[in-house]
Amino acid sequence: MGRGKMSPGHRRRLVGGLLSLAAVAVFSAPVASQDGERTVWVSVLDKDGVPVDGLGPGDFVVEEDGEAREVLRVGPASTAMQVAVLVDTSSAAQSVIPDIRGGLASLVAELHQDHEIALVAFGQRPQILVESTRQLERLENGIGRIFAFPSSAAYLLDALVETARGFERRESSRPVIVVVATDGIDYSNRDARQTLDALGEAGVATHVLLLRDNANLGLRNEPALADTLRERDMALSQGPDRTGGRRRDLLMGRAFTSALRELAVMLSSQYEVVYSRPARLIPPDEITVRMRQDELTAYGAPAKHTGD
Repeated sequence: MGRGKMSPGHRRRLVGGLLSLAAVAVFSAPVASQDGERTVWVSVLDKDGVPVDGLGPGDFVVEEDGEAREVLRVGPASTAMQVAVLVDTSSAAQSVIPDIRGGLASLVAELHQDHEIALVAFGQRPQILVESTRQLERLENGIGRIFAFPSSAAYLLDALVETARGFERRESSRPVIVVVATDGIDYSNRDARQTLDALGEAGVATHVLLLRDNANLGLRNEPALADTLRERDMALSQGPDRTGGRRRDLLMGRAFTSALRELAVMLSSQYEVVYSRPARLIPPDEITVRMRQDELTAYGAPAKHTGD
């Protein structure tokens, strides 16, 4: 995964790369300058993509600008997530709506008791289907109202920006965006830079499930659409990498069901990793979280603190 750059001085980054004998989390998010203890939320997956439990401080390596920090405590993440699920309801999603509904049913069943979930559609225009809630019945009713609008394009980047800004206004402590999208036309007014900036400013971990069935491959050769599709692709490529999320490209619509179920388990199995930061005037540019076991992979983002 790449290390996409943000504007100089705009946001501090958490980055990593594959190192010998270690699997490294690659993510970025705002980091405050306060001294003392800091927290990162981390998902750890084995080589089969299954969450790993039972890990302790000795399993994690945290570095700031290349300097090792003492890992003080590791335990199950206890702070509630605020999850916004952005669902493609453009005409390109028509054939996979039943698969998306099935996967979302599994996701809300796994997460609703301990975390708040909102459903947002982005066909025609971004529209909130269900406000943030833990009520399973409301979420299930919202899933039942998901359908594709005929002859409509997606407005995914607009939905990402508006959702991120909503998280920022509410000062959400552990925001997460889950994108469920197809590879159809996108007519968003925002570009990739605006989208990535909004996600970074809100400190929101962004996960992407994208159906790449090549059904709209010919559209990329149309000049009127090439720019918007390129901006969409750039945001979906760099967004998860910068924010501590994960992107999965799916080849079949029915894969949405299992992918959303697996993502729900991954999110509900995160660790809270607390480490020590010494007194310093300038916050770090780079924070890296590595796993000592090479068969493990980490995904995560720092907790938001006052002043982040």
